[in-house]
Amino acid sequence: MADIIDEAMEVIDLNAEIKVAVIRSQLSQPGRMTCENCDEEIPAARRQLLPSVTTCVTCQEILELRERTGQSVHGGTGRAAGDDVV
Repeated sequence: MADIIDEAMEVIDLNAEIKVAVIRSQLSQPGRMTCENCDEEIPAARRQLLPSVTTCVTCQEILELRERTGQSVHGGTGRAAGDDVV
């Protein structure tokens, strides 16, 4: 029984290491001028604060809400033109 638990823990640890590596590689890449979901311009203040940013605030909030609620995070979303959010 302990062997199964040990193997399960190894799988969990490996998955966590992979997720960390993916996030680190994403953070090392340059960000975008426009949101990858809605193509609206990402405000300069947000790009300066988060150099590897790829989404506007509204789309990021939607993505995080979907992750928390277990909904699919794929598909485009939009925000109103002229929103001045950081």
